[in-house]
Amino acid sequence: MSSSTSPSPAPHPPLPADGAPGAWALAFLSDLHLTDPLQAPDLPLRLKQRLGRASWLRRRRHIHRPAVLAALAADLEAQAPRHIAIGGDLVQIGLPQEFAQAAAWLRDFAPPERLLLVPGNHEAYVPGVWPAGRTLWQDYRPPVPGELITQHRGELLLIGLSSAVPSPPLLATGTLGTAQLLALAAALEQGRRDGLFRVVVLHHPPIAHGVSWRKRLTDRRRFAAVIARHGAGLVLHGHAHRATRGELPGPHGAVPVIGVPSASALDPRAERMAGYGLLRVRRTADAWRLELARRVYRPQAQDFGWGDSFEIDGDG
Repeated sequence: MSSSTSPSPAPHPPLPADGAPGAWALAFLSDLHLTDPLQAPDLPLRLKQRLGRASWLRRRRHIHRPAVLAALAADLEAQAPRHIAIGGDLVQIGLPQEFAQAAAWLRDFAPPERLLLVPGNHEAYVPGVWPAGRTLWQDYRPPVPGELITQHRGELLLIGLSSAVPSPPLLATGTLGTAQLLALAAALEQGRRDGLFRVVVLHHPPIAHGVSWRKRLTDRRRFAAVIARHGAGLVLHGHAHRATRGELPGPHGAVPVIGVPSASALDPRAERMAGYGLLRVRRTADAWRLELARRVYRPQAQDFGWGDSFEIDGDG
């Protein structure tokens, strides 16, 4: 994956897609933007929703293509990861009909027991839409106090955070909040005691590169302080619509921070072309070996092929 903070790693041959020794433990995709905001043309809209729908009509509908997302779903089935994490932004402007459309897509895509879902800023496009829309996703996003969700999957501990908060027009910021950051610290510490590889998933990038000020995570420094104290094996995010690679300081070395592009974007720029990440981890004598690879859409073939890949040692 491309990096604004690290040199590009040398590629290695793709790892096996299935079979016990080489199975991918996790796939990560984000920013699907799969819904149609014109389903309810007469529904009263707030200013930001009107602006968002106009942007979709003018530009975004030509970028986020259902055919690309369908090809991704087929490719993901062929790669056969054990589990899947989705980093938010399934909808466009937060209409009830969009949440229902996304719920139907999720049911066809993967069963709830295989999927971790966190919301993005488009799920909280204006005040009130995320609490209402979340009820339609309760099979995939069960109601929990404070929004943080944990899933124990073999040797993985998946920790899903919500940075989805309403923001004014022309802003797309996210915030985790004190309660969630305290819960994150507790979950990371418990995962360390249990000897698990800890994967943190959120929508907004928790490092400075990748997004502008108006799209930032407002409490990213507080998030970084939690990681610096408690560590993690890996942090995954979306939102920037770019493939990125960075890092945060941890108590025993750097923690990789990986961003993926939009899962549905037909974009000629290589780092922004639709894609998703695949993850495998295995224990070594005194650490973990993390293997990451990227699948990228190929417009001419209308399918997905291998992008870059790399390996990292860490303490999980």
